[in-house]
Amino acid sequence: MSSHGRQHLPRFEPLGKHHNRAAFSCSHPALTVYLQQLALQHAKRKIAASTVLLVPDDSTIVAYHTLSATRLDLGELPEGIRKRFPNYSEGVPATLIGRLAVNRAFEHKGYGRATLMNALLRAYEAAATIGSAFVIVRAIDDGAADFYRKYEFAPLPDQPRKLYLPMKTIEQLVTGQS
Repeated sequence: MSSHGRQHLPRFEPLGKHHNRAAFSCSHPALTVYLQQLALQHAKRKIAASTVLLVPDDSTIVAYHTLSATRLDLGELPEGIRKRFPNYSEGVPATLIGRLAVNRAFEHKGYGRATLMNALLRAYEAAATIGSAFVIVRAIDDGAADFYRKYEFAPLPDQPRKLYLPMKTIEQLVTGQS
């Protein structure tokens, strides 16, 4: 613990008013604008929960992700996976990583991976309380889709930038169990 009773950096925490959102800039303007202008409003309204990675101080945002509840239409999944789930007309519960971005000043240092792993851990832990069979992402571009595929996300057959990862796989990733 530091002298202020806070954990040492780097660390993840919920986005707050004290974080320097204005200094955050990533390679996708829409992700920058979201963090700077909408993320706190969405958190207040319980639309999406934003978590920030802080380094090197308590206000500098290195990266962030958002999580929210969603549903996945089973018809979107490959048939082999679809058979393992009940055929609910409203789909199966899932968790959406709506946004994940790294500040340009901190790119290529492993913070994207760390931020994704934090999102997956939070989704996995939440699934113990609120059911979620998958984590879903909608990659902003082909490079982002490639990033997610490195971590075993699979594209939906008819939507190559919408990717999914079963909670069972996430359990193995975050607990180290196979």
